[in-house]
Amino acid sequence: MEDLQLIRLFVRQSFTESGNTEKLIVQQVLNLLQSLNGNPYYLEVMTGLAAQSQDTFRCTFESTTGLKFTPQNFRTVRLKLLAQADAMIIVRTGLSESGAFEIAYNVFAGRKVPMFFAVWQPSPIKTTMLRDLEDLCTTVKYMTFENPNELRKPLSDFMGLLHSQKLATV
Repeated sequence: MEDLQLIRLFVRQSFTESGNTEKLIVQQVLNLLQSLNGNPYYLEVMTGLAAQSQDTFRCTFESTTGLKFTPQNFRTVRLKLLAQADAMIIVRTGLSESGAFEIAYNVFAGRKVPMFFAVWQPSPIKTTMLRDLEDLCTTVKYMTFENPNELRKPLSDFMGLLHSQKLATV
């Protein structure tokens, strides 16, 4: 890993509006991201490699952070992670107001890190303000998918772009 370039990923998934089906889709995307590790970069998924659902995310938050789950604690931890990220991967499997908050934070108060929207076909983006964000951030990609395996090449290309961008700033 010492010769590989580290790329830190903040992966956003729906929590309160997700069940087992959505959790499975997100897990397949997380597994796909793991499979992309290797030359010339190493991907660190800062938000964890286990998909969550409305039934698991609060307990997981408490066990991984040692903090009581409150909106303030959750927001503080998430925004600290986002501040350290090189990119944001949004896996949209359902409505997520907190996800919209984190995206807006990245765009208007954060570092404007590149974003990749993986939009599961049954959950299209209906909110006009989340579409076409290219005028606000330098790199924003949108990909609609039915099966997470369809994301392999687009995500690989996105990671290659991140790698190139990081090399250009070194």
